[in-house]
Amino acid sequence: MRDVTPRTGGLAFAGLLVFIFLVYANPGNWFEGMEDVGFAKIAAGFASVALLGSWLLYGRKLTLGGWPGLALIGLFAIVGFSALWSYWPSYSVATFLEGIKYLAICLVVANVIDSKQRLHGIIAALAWASLIPAIGCISSWSHGEHLVDGDRAGWIGIFGNPNDLAYYLAVGVAMVLSAREAASRRIMKVAYLGLLVPIGVAILLTQSRGGMLAAGAVLALWTLRSVKRAPALIGIAIALGCVLYLGPSNTFGHRMETAQSHGVDLSAQGRLDAWRTGLNIAAERPWTGVGAGAFMIAWPDFAPGDAGAARTEHNTFIQLIGELGIPALLLFVLALVAGVLAVSRAAKQAYLAPYARGVQCGLAGFAVCSLFGGIAFTWPIYLLLGISFATARLAREDAVPIVDREAARTLQLAGAH
Repeated sequence: MRDVTPRTGGLAFAGLLVFIFLVYANPGNWFEGMEDVGFAKIAAGFASVALLGSWLLYGRKLTLGGWPGLALIGLFAIVGFSALWSYWPSYSVATFLEGIKYLAICLVVANVIDSKQRLHGIIAALAWASLIPAIGCISSWSHGEHLVDGDRAGWIGIFGNPNDLAYYLAVGVAMVLSAREAASRRIMKVAYLGLLVPIGVAILLTQSRGGMLAAGAVLALWTLRSVKRAPALIGIAIALGCVLYLGPSNTFGHRMETAQSHGVDLSAQGRLDAWRTGLNIAAERPWTGVGAGAFMIAWPDFAPGDAGAARTEHNTFIQLIGELGIPALLLFVLALVAGVLAVSRAAKQAYLAPYARGVQCGLAGFAVCSLFGGIAFTWPIYLLLGISFATARLAREDAVPIVDREAARTLQLAGAH
């Protein structure tokens, strides 16, 4: 591919990379009293302003991500308007103001990633950034800190919940595999392979069943997509599975045992209670839900009589339909499916294939984790969707003859001056 895209937006891209590392590093939680300092928000704001600057000063063409991007804009519009009917209006407003940053970053990614080099850069950044919470998790566990339920490893900030930590790491596995496949130097391929060790160990230490299943889904999908190397990869996967499942420290089995009380899996029962509550909300308020972030507040009015204490939704799709109604759920699913289809088409082009497959696997990891946690408003999914929109645009542009693209570039530059 010959890149004829005007080289603007460099500052926005740099700000985006800094943002990614700040999100995964959680620097505000390293020192007491700095928890409220929004380092990542500052970087995100810088990237957004820099992108707008490239539009104003250099005539850079901006995109909303096509109709999938419009679906996300519609979703967040519903989040904002839900304050009008919410069980907790002030919190719904706060959820909207906090959540709009996800949309902003998604659009920044969709606009800034305009070349193979930048696509490789953001995938590599997500791969290496995943190492930070993995090391933090292992270190915390070794010192007996940030443990949940006595032995489940967590870390700081957004990674305090072991399930959320495992979700980020499962997506990280997909990014590592993608970056390794795209790497041209053998030493980098070995380095990325090494990253899987601490990330895999950290996932096991979280004892998150959803996270372990998601990581397994990522590895399985990547193996199936790597047809030429499938036999070897399947052999490695089976060997690892035997070690983990049949070994003396069967993490998955241990988690199943510790979650039970008197023969009842309390964790699973709590999820069932949350799902039944969400479905009751959907039956009574199918078009509006109870308002963004108001699920637990509305719990007493919609929970079945035999349900336990109020819980979060424990399922992304229950979260959306329970808090925001059917329209929001459809818009989110529309954007998610569009992202999957976009990278599926882009994967047919050789130079985009490693990145497109990585995003595919990352979205699969998200989908699995979504069955066990309400993660509709988290960073990985909007970063992945932004990358999928950008990858689809690169694939479309590559289908345009070089002469036509050069002419378009000339006209764009002429208009900028």
